[in-house]
Amino acid sequence: MSRDQVDAALERAFSSEELGRWRSSLGMSVEDGVLTVRFPHMYFADWFASHARERFEAALKGTGLALAYECRDGSRSRIVREARPASEELPFGSEFIFDNFLVNTKNYFPLASAQEVAQSSHAPYNPFVLCGESGSGKSFLLRAIANAKSENGRDGIHVAGVNDLHELFSSRSDARKYLISMNFLAVDDLQEIERYPYLQGELLALFDHFHLHRKQMVFACSGKVAGLSFLTTKLKSRLEWGLTVTLKIPDLDIRTQYVQSRCRERRLDLPKDRILLLAQRFPDLRNLEGCLLKLWAYRELVHDHISDEEFDNILNYLDDRSVTSLSAEQIIDAVCAQFDLTPGEILSAGRRHELVFARQVAMFLCRKHLGLSFPELGRAFGGRDHSTALYSCRKIQQLQRDDKSIKSMLQALTEKCLAMNEKSPA
Repeated sequence: MSRDQVDAALERAFSSEELGRWRSSLGMSVEDGVLTVRFPHMYFADWFASHARERFEAALKGTGLALAYECRDGSRSRIVREARPASEELPFGSEFIFDNFLVNTKNYFPLASAQEVAQSSHAPYNPFVLCGESGSGKSFLLRAIANAKSENGRDGIHVAGVNDLHELFSSRSDARKYLISMNFLAVDDLQEIERYPYLQGELLALFDHFHLHRKQMVFACSGKVAGLSFLTTKLKSRLEWGLTVTLKIPDLDIRTQYVQSRCRERRLDLPKDRILLLAQRFPDLRNLEGCLLKLWAYRELVHDHISDEEFDNILNYLDDRSVTSLSAEQIIDAVCAQFDLTPGEILSAGRRHELVFARQVAMFLCRKHLGLSFPELGRAFGGRDHSTALYSCRKIQQLQRDDKSIKSMLQALTEKCLAMNEKSPA
């Protein structure tokens, strides 16, 4: 598609008055199937994202062009955001893309560094270490890097938590050889290595190989590497060879963006005063997500309109209790109760029709409410292949569109899971 065709598509989507306000400020070029949009500075980029980007991308949908955005003044020259079809599945979770990472001036540097690591083919920062408190976005960026690296295929990319590494070394005698064969290694929750001291030696061996062969390593850990006193001197030294970035706990601006984003995704219409109240009341994104899930479930299951009184009741109820994320075990228990099965049967290799259907329902709910990637789903359900999890989720998604009774059952199970997740006051 040429520039003239792009301009024609925009003229159909926007009025002349609208285009006159911002079109001349954009630099656009088409090369190798990518339309690159260049902003004069970051402030205009922020305005565009809020006021024009959604319609801009809708106008160009179906053209076959990928979209990339950058700033000409260098303020965000490394922030390149590609528009992806909503249906595109990524191996480490489709939601984990840089475009979904909420950014402001306080966390710009970690995001820019992560994108540089993702886009480079020669491991510029090795290792790349993401530090920060729980909920700051470390795991998100780690998976976003892995997804970007997988654009040319998933082979040669290994992403695991420390617990996953322990399981790998416990189950395979050739685990080190297998990991050495990878081209990219990402290890999450590095602080958990305190539970498995022997893994420090294994990571040292892997580190030396990856660094020598200029293959990228990425680590994420809670807190700072310097504070992990149980690390050996050699391993701590090697972790300090590369680039370490620290993500800060999301501030009010980021939390407000998060609420707005999640409300758009779930089509939850909340006025600005409620959005601000939620962002102020819940400093932790996980707790914030729990509250939004509660509001969404109320709208889906009880009433389309959430009154001021009910809104306040929900917030006060959550303030008085510890808000925790659902677990796969809780969802499996709810599904087992629905189908009169046991967790052992769900996780078994059984192929009875009703058993397979129940397992698919449980996978779908885990994917929907926990955001598990397909490889994680496969591991959670008895070590199945990620393709099995992908098929299961797509099948249930289709069935709920075609069968109202299945949709109702899924809504009822969601309500049960929420009820199981609620804790009594301490």
